[in-house]
Amino acid sequence: MSDEESLNLEDVGAGTEEAETGQKKGSFLSGALISILKWAAIGIGIIILVVTTTVVTFNMINKGRRAENIATISPEYKAKAPPQEYYDNIESIRGVTSDQVPSIFSLKVSIGYAMGNKDINTELIARSRQIQNIIFLYISQKKADELTPVHYAQLEEDLKQRLNLIMQSGKIDSVVFREFVVTR
Repeated sequence: MSDEESLNLEDVGAGTEEAETGQKKGSFLSGALISILKWAAIGIGIIILVVTTTVVTFNMINKGRRAENIATISPEYKAKAPPQEYYDNIESIRGVTSDQVPSIFSLKVSIGYAMGNKDINTELIARSRQIQNIIFLYISQKKADELTPVHYAQLEEDLKQRLNLIMQSGKIDSVVFREFVVTR
């Protein structure tokens, strides 16, 4: 009885040790998985905290500087114009203004057009006296106060539009004052 009683391990519960080690093994894997997930959650939490803090800090620092960082674009902005050829052979134009006490004016103009356009150049040569007369009549209708440097850009634009009305071979691009004197 001593041999049979002492060596019978199955009756004592030897199978339960295998089951317990299997449970410990599964418990070890689930414990490691929980630990990994815990550290991943901590890492994600730290990243969210750092990003949030950074965004809030930069927004507080740059609160009043939003307009400074944006390049302002003027509504009057014009792209750079291509180079032009100029017709300079219009003689000096002299006359008087339409004031009660007339002022004397004298001006020289150049007419700009697209480079290489020989047709416009030929027409400008043919119409030079007509162009000179149009400019003379237009400026003579103005008062001396309207012939100040503040008004030059508008005067040039008005003259360009008037001259383009008579042009047949193409449009001129600009009228430029080379000299403009008004004596009161």
